[in-house]
Amino acid sequence: MQEKKVKGFSLLELLVVVAIIGVISSVSFRPFMKWRSDRIVRTEALNVTSVIQNIFSQVQRGNYSFVQFQVKKSGNEYHVSSNGMGIERFSDLVRDKYSGSTLNPFHDFTKRCSSLEVNLTWDHQGSIHEDVLTVNKIEIDATKIELGVEGTEVSTEGGMVCFSKDGTYYSPSGIFLDGSSPIERLFICSKRSSADCNSGGGENTFALEWSRFGNISLKKYSEKFGWIEQ
Repeated sequence: MQEKKVKGFSLLELLVVVAIIGVISSVSFRPFMKWRSDRIVRTEALNVTSVIQNIFSQVQRGNYSFVQFQVKKSGNEYHVSSNGMGIERFSDLVRDKYSGSTLNPFHDFTKRCSSLEVNLTWDHQGSIHEDVLTVNKIEIDATKIELGVEGTEVSTEGGMVCFSKDGTYYSPSGIFLDGSSPIERLFICSKRSSADCNSGGGENTFALEWSRFGNISLKKYSEKFGWIEQ
């Protein structure tokens, strides 16, 4: 019987294979990283949208009479949470309109939702009542994700938006209030494109929008088509 000759790869063949793999990897690396970054931002944008949609739906269902959506920064994390107030506490605030001849802060659109101006006592807080399904709190890695509004980033002060069922007691505060005008858009973007996050445009940028009557929507920016609803 003739012996079979077993021939392995030569060094040159191995080098050619390694070179081909290197070229393929370098070509596909950038699209992969872009896809990964987009997926991370999209996930967090959907999570933030879910928090505000859920708490708004609770006040519409009558589970609460007054609710709050809150965003602030703490160290390397953004904290996004929601709070709910029952009818008893809310009715007390509505009835208590004046202190002497002075209008109480709760009845001032620019002060109503501010914890610095009004002692808002919540029946359920997302940051405390983790076992209550009607409120929520999420944490976002600020080293990967940037949150901001037009012209500014989310700071330790942050901002809050309060809703009532018919929109009568709607009120923003902090970064969501520009003088006496509400800012009803929150940008969510990749940390790599943070320069664009506060100006409303750029790669991997999402915009969460709302109004006093809800109308909550999430949009993604496209250089070709502008803002596209998700």
